[in-house]
Amino acid sequence: MAKNGNHYPAVQANALEPLCQEVQVDQPAGPSQPHAQATSTPPKPIQSWNPLSNLWAMISKPAALFALIIGIDKYKDAKLDDLGGAVADAKSMKSYLQTTLGVPESQIQTLYNSEATRDAIVDNIRALQTNPSIQKGDAILIFYAGHGGTGKAPAGWEAGGPEIQILLSHDALCKDKGNTIYGVPDRTMGSLLDQLSHEKGNNITVIFDCCHSGSLTRNERSHLVRGVNVAIEIPPNLDSDIWGGQRGTTIEPKFLKSGLSSHVLLAACGSQETAKENLNRTGGVFTTALLDTLVSVGVDKLTYTELIQRLPTLLQQNPQCEGNNRHRIIFDEKAPNQRRQLYVVREDEDGDYILEAGAAHGITQGATFDVYRNRDSAITESPLVKLKVLDSPDPFTTVLSGPRFSIEKQAFALQTGAGVEEDLIVHIAIDPIMESVFKALAEEIKANKSGQRQMRAVDDHEISMAHLDIAFENDKIVFNILNPLVTQHGLKRMSYQINPTIDEIRPVLCSAAHFYWHLHRAGRDTILQDAVKIEYTRLIELRPKIGDITVPIRMPQGPNLIQEGIVELVVKKGDMYGIKFTNTSDVDLYVSVFYFDNSDFSITSYYQPPIAAGKVDPPLLRHQSLTVGYGAGGGRPFKYSLPNGQDLDVGFVKIFISSEQVDLSAIPQASPFRRKRGVDESEDKPLGLWSTVLLTVVQRRNTPS
Repeated sequence: MAKNGNHYPAVQANALEPLCQEVQVDQPAGPSQPHAQATSTPPKPIQSWNPLSNLWAMISKPAALFALIIGIDKYKDAKLDDLGGAVADAKSMKSYLQTTLGVPESQIQTLYNSEATRDAIVDNIRALQTNPSIQKGDAILIFYAGHGGTGKAPAGWEAGGPEIQILLSHDALCKDKGNTIYGVPDRTMGSLLDQLSHEKGNNITVIFDCCHSGSLTRNERSHLVRGVNVAIEIPPNLDSDIWGGQRGTTIEPKFLKSGLSSHVLLAACGSQETAKENLNRTGGVFTTALLDTLVSVGVDKLTYTELIQRLPTLLQQNPQCEGNNRHRIIFDEKAPNQRRQLYVVREDEDGDYILEAGAAHGITQGATFDVYRNRDSAITESPLVKLKVLDSPDPFTTVLSGPRFSIEKQAFALQTGAGVEEDLIVHIAIDPIMESVFKALAEEIKANKSGQRQMRAVDDHEISMAHLDIAFENDKIVFNILNPLVTQHGLKRMSYQINPTIDEIRPVLCSAAHFYWHLHRAGRDTILQDAVKIEYTRLIELRPKIGDITVPIRMPQGPNLIQEGIVELVVKKGDMYGIKFTNTSDVDLYVSVFYFDNSDFSITSYYQPPIAAGKVDPPLLRHQSLTVGYGAGGGRPFKYSLPNGQDLDVGFVKIFISSEQVDLSAIPQASPFRRKRGVDESEDKPLGLWSTVLLTVVQRRNTPS
């Protein structure tokens, strides 16, 4: 806005983001580890005596971490090849927990070989749920090394395909009193983890060094692979006493491919790859690399995402990380506060510096980056050089320009400035108090050199350009919504009011800048919009009988609620909703789904695909479907609520579609306001395409007349 002919100075709003941060204080569970680049060489034997770590364990408070560690080399049934390094992996993981993290042995349960029967695995996971020593929010680790299996999906199991996945216990495929022992199917494991999360919180880490492809054919190479195809008929009601429990929750099969909210999964490989043991059969390739990286960097330094990206390259094996909470510090239920996202930079054959992120990631023309020699130096050292985006980025890569410097294999870039199109534009009511607050805020942010997005204030005649109107009423700052996609339904003001101080306005503007930029940016490739059919439906829970067992299954009911890009809902307690994506193209696709809440600037993740340092499994395969909130796609159904005294709310479901994997885990954010509310919870090279779809979700307390 302008007052007395003067415009407010441009305000850096994301330096607003760094300014909004609390100082990140690491809380190590044991002595911190020195920084080092992860390599493919095996770590020194973790079983060896470590006097410093053991001294720390003796004098410090025991780590609030509880573990179930399973390793199976010897299988009872002759059809299953014995392995050589699974028990060694399990013992190495136990030793790491004890000597490096200071976890008491009394908090670690192990099952090796003949101890790891199907009943023992299930009973010990259930024991975690009822263990009185485990407080809600304590870290829980479940580690499994052994054979994984793939079997035919039983009738009535919505598996998203013809097969299910199975952890093969020591006694799998054997007979007990005439009945076949089937191992632990994915549906059973998913239900056990959901029940554990309900009782003890979702600070749960699951690590599987196994695969779900392979062969029972015996040859020299098969002894190195931890996976088999299981040629047995699994009964439809297997474990219905577990997944058909009393709480009315339903966990569908293929939990390994679901939008996980109960736990974070680290898997040894992609769905079409094999998890291997090293050539001398003394350990798994994945577990060796994982422990090497954890020991080198320190568990208190890494998020799950960073851990998977730091793993050394494994031959024909791309470890996967999946889960809504993968941005958390490992074994820590609290997410780090706005940790900075680093992108890989390489030099191509023409000598151009190529950033491995593009328009689909939110990179824009005019953005600036500091470049560092490795990940750790981004924290401990000055940047090597500053580079800028001079031309429009490609969908998944960007050319950076600036001074020449030497890159060995790769470097890492941190964004320090944004393009003009990322500006937050606000209209501010004329008031002396407002002017003084925003001028002081502008000076404070101007002094911060690490800012990104700017904030621009506009006059009354330019209000149509603004994202937000900020006014001063009854000694409080109020926020008026200007988005016509919202106001046309009758919602024109946010319900929150704040005091006119820099400390209160700063985080709101940070969140608003982030919110509106990701809400409004859009892909231009309409070919993907046309290739994906989207259905947003209400869900019901059916309880059909299979034999004498009642089996709860969530199913869509009624028509597609999307009408010209709008979903109209009458909010009722208990109502559940889900989305189905159908890929009609010949290209495998990746989708990410977020809910943008206009009432409090929160952004909630509905679904994100897994991540990996290498190839990532595409969740939406060509000519197949993916469901979110029910069925094989997993994730919890969408539920909506209205605060007391509010009869209308409007939000957006935003869908990002791309032909390559795009990590959008930096998009979700909590509300900046103190009171919390809102939503419950191929062989052919793909085309370089990305697109977005925006659905307006109108929520009313009553049906409009």
